[in-house]
Amino acid sequence: MAVIVIANSNTLVSGNDDSNEFQLGAPNVSSPQNVTISAGNGNDTINNYNGVKSLLDAGAGNNVIINADFAVDNTVLCSSGNDSIINNPGAKNTYIATGDGDDAIDIWSADKTTIKFGRGSNLVRICADTKLMLNTAESGDNYELKYYNGATADVTLTNGAYNYTVRGSKDVNNFQYNISQSNLIIVGYGGEDVLNIDRPIMNASIDADDVIITVADNGRIRIKNVKAHTININGNSTIIGAYEGTTPQEAIKKFMSVLDKTKFKGLAAVDEAIKSSSRFSSAAEVIENMINDCKRVNNADHFLRDCCGIILDNADTGAITGWDAGTTKVKTAESVVQEEGTIKQFSGSSFTVDGLTVNVPPPQNATQQNIINGLYTWWIKSALDLVEQSYGSDYRFDNPNASVREINVEFISNDSSALALVGSTYSIATGRAVELTLRINMKYYNDLKADNVDGATDFNQGNIRAGYLDRTLAHEFTHAVMAANIDHFNDLPAWLKEGTAEMTHGISDERRTDMEKLAMSPEKLLQSLNPQADANRVVVNGVNAPSYAGGFMFLNYFAKHAS
Repeated sequence: MAVIVIANSNTLVSGNDDSNEFQLGAPNVSSPQNVTISAGNGNDTINNYNGVKSLLDAGAGNNVIINADFAVDNTVLCSSGNDSIINNPGAKNTYIATGDGDDAIDIWSADKTTIKFGRGSNLVRICADTKLMLNTAESGDNYELKYYNGATADVTLTNGAYNYTVRGSKDVNNFQYNISQSNLIIVGYGGEDVLNIDRPIMNASIDADDVIITVADNGRIRIKNVKAHTININGNSTIIGAYEGTTPQEAIKKFMSVLDKTKFKGLAAVDEAIKSSSRFSSAAEVIENMINDCKRVNNADHFLRDCCGIILDNADTGAITGWDAGTTKVKTAESVVQEEGTIKQFSGSSFTVDGLTVNVPPPQNATQQNIINGLYTWWIKSALDLVEQSYGSDYRFDNPNASVREINVEFISNDSSALALVGSTYSIATGRAVELTLRINMKYYNDLKADNVDGATDFNQGNIRAGYLDRTLAHEFTHAVMAANIDHFNDLPAWLKEGTAEMTHGISDERRTDMEKLAMSPEKLLQSLNPQADANRVVVNGVNAPSYAGGFMFLNYFAKHAS
């Protein structure tokens, strides 16, 4: 198949009904303008290198149209067929009419793109922050926006009706319903988002965990997974529906209260806590139901969202105290661990917070001193508060039943993947913790930002991103508090110990890829929930931290179905 190169302006080029490949412009060639390409009805490829104000008519067939970095003010027309259209980063002000068929459009351009959808299932993959003008006027059309790489889109619906789906980003989203008789589905609605409706609201109802809002002129809005949440509609907050009995957070608190008091150990202790706080009889039954749902749904995003209540696309981290777990507060990466006031300098060897004595070593450098100052000023107190808020008043160091009320801080530096860890020494006779040690791995925190209250660091190599130290400490102090209050804590399954620690601060943002891989494979998900293996010995192909992600998914699934 020959490549037809078009370098002259004001040119009409016609293809035939075979497969044609056109190249509009070329490197080191001035941009051709006002070119019309009429490709015919074959499976054609049009590579618009630097065309300006040109018409690219791909015709019928399964076509590929690429607008490169230097393409400006062009129009792309398709008719029937399944077409692939790519707008590269530098492409500007493109108008696309998809025609009929199941079409896919990849948007890498930050500049405005206008899309007129035809009949069929249309998918827009948003790969960079961009502006979209969408026209859905054709009868029977459906479209979905999917977001990648943390990208966001400023979306304006210009005309049309019928069915469309929009997906929120992690930023604050302003969803607009302004097309009569249309069916809008909102995925990834978060606690800070706003829904604006320009027509009278007729009623609202609940379908499973979704809220359905009926509006005048036969319109309908379905908001996924927001039952019993606060929804901001036209500037007014309202709660639609209610949990029957308990919220997911309350279900977890019931479970954790029994786990604290049980006389059993290991998996038997988990089974008693599950049986006493839900309709399930054991962890095995929860896992069996979870795996069956994973097979039935056969879609990672739907399984995580609809079966586990894990929302990957909003600003909430998935902390058990956050919006996704049925509370009114959005817990972002920055807000999930609370810090107030200015940092204080600490020069001693120990201090006490909420019944816990913290022994710190002499700092060897300024960064270690900054970390000690942060521990003293905010991070230990904030972590302990968050653990108690998450799991109840049983989980405190000043609880009369706590077996240890002292922790030693050590600074280490090694190549393990652990950002920090809490080590525990136990009494063989009682199974109770008698000594706790917090080890902070300075390999990951040598560039800690002294002026950041969250303990930010830029370390990001391979599969390890250090992120915020305050979140790491919230995870580790969950282990510490549970070890001090739960007899035989060390005998609990790895996925439960790591899952609860991850649930304290939430990992919907940090372990998204791992959770998606487990949610796509029932076999891998089952492997991650091995009740016998230590976390370091649970190996699942392609998943970095299976016990952490799998345990978080298990607890969210349990909480959702127990609430």
